[in-house]
This record gives sequence, structure tokens and C-alpha cells, in this order.
Amino acid sequence: MHRALFCPVRSILPGAFLFLFLVPASPSAAAPEADPVTELRERAEAGDPEAQARWGLALALGRGVPQDIRAALPWLRRGAEAGDPEAQTVLGFLYREGLGVARDPAEAARWFRRAAEQGQLMAATSLGLLYRNGEGVPRDGRQARRWLRRAAEAGEVYAQANLGRMWEEGVGGPADAAEAARWYRRAAQQAHPGAQRRLAALYAQGKGVPRDLVRAYMWYTVAAVWDRADDGGLPPADPRRELQRRMSAEEVERALREAESWWREHFRAARRSTPQ
Repeated sequence: MHRALFCPVRSILPGAFLFLFLVPASPSAAAPEADPVTELRERAEAGDPEAQARWGLALALGRGVPQDIRAALPWLRRGAEAGDPEAQTVLGFLYREGLGVARDPAEAARWFRRAAEQGQLMAATSLGLLYRNGEGVPRDGRQARRWLRRAAEAGEVYAQANLGRMWEEGVGGPADAAEAARWYRRAAQQAHPGAQRRLAALYAQGKGVPRDLVRAYMWYTVAAVWDRADDGGLPPADPRRELQRRMSAEEVERALREAESWWREHFRAARRSTPQ
């Protein structure tokens, strides 16, 4: 089975939908401030479909209330059946992973498809990976590329990384290292470590891009931040060891400066995009 560079299953539960239910409407100045969690639950119990979806997401995520996936399921199902794409997506993840329900990839695919057809990008990515692996749907590389491309073109980082891998491996169509590098680069710029490592490898090999050992070393170094090495040294299997044997000290130093510069700009961009 293909192992995705990133398989967006559990990551969605901790944080992807927090603001869907944590930001209530602003109360009027004269009205007492209501407890948003209680208000949300009461609206859900009164039959409000949007509130039912948000209450199910709150329970599934454990935000504002203790996490309780089994309790979340009926609310998520009501929201999903009413057409809420986020509820459909989380319900798909629960069925895919067997969290609170028996694992059922076919049911996961059904909910991912309904959400993806409404433009939910994580659902489109997950549906593409189900087609890639033949889970719950027939294995179909072309359908996998179709759904991953839809999400990747809209900026979904995990779709970009996995689409790059499909182009590199020739799954669902011809192999094309240049196209793989293009998608890896887009995901790498969004700090996807798997894509950063694959892009580094392509630069080291000169596949799909001109051979550039400095750029390869730079991307390996950027990705190594995620490894959290304790001693700051290079592990025995680190590909940079081989690159160092082929590079001058000045080239290694330049790659390190470029990696540091990349991270500085990445953090500046993250601060600029964070609401104040």
C-alpha cells in the first residue's frame, strides 16, 4: 500500500475546524454575555442543523467540552446529512480510522465525496488518497490524481505533497520529475517536511530540476528542524553527510545561511497572517 507523504487523518481533529464553533456572534451591549458552549448545545437540541454540526465538531475536537467522539457521532451525522461539509469530512475521518464506529473505508469515501463536491479541500485530499490506496473504492490512480489536483490547485498542502509523489512515481499517469518538483516545491514552501525532503533529493540527483547541491542541502536542513535532534549533529543516515563529501565548506555554509533565511521569512509570514 502506498504510504502518503502525509495522510490527513488525525491532524484534522486537533485544529482544522476550531473557529467554526468557538467564535460566537457578538452579543449586544445591553444583553448579558451568554456561554457560547451552552448556547450552541441548546440550539443543536432545538433542531438547528448548523448548530448540530458545530456541536458535533465541538465534541469530536474536545474544544470547550470534554472530547467525546461517541457522543459527537449522532450530531455529526445530523449535520452531515443536512449537507454541512465540515461535519461530512470529520465523519469521514471517523469512519476511515474506526474512531467511535466500526472502521468502514467505503462509508468514509461516501462522506468525503459529498464534502469534496462542495469544495472541502481536506475531504478531496482524503478521497484522492483512498483512490490511491484502493480503500473503500476501487484503486484508481487517475481518480486519485483528479481529487488531489483539485485540492492542490486550491493550495491544500498535503494534496500538493502527495500529488508530487504520484508524479514522481508515475502513479495514475506518466512519471514526470519536473512536475513532481513543482508540486513538492509548493508544499515545501508551506513547510511540509516530507515535500522538503523529496525536493532536496531531486536537487541532489538533478531529476526534474538542475542538479544543485547547495539547494539540496538547504532543503534538507530546513526539513531537519522537524527532527528535533538533541545534539545538533547529523544522524548517521542523514543524506547531508553524503552531500558534505561532495561540497566545499563554503557551499555548506551558504546552504545553512539560506536555510536560516528561509525559516526567518516563514515565521515572519506566519506572524503577518495571524489575526491580531
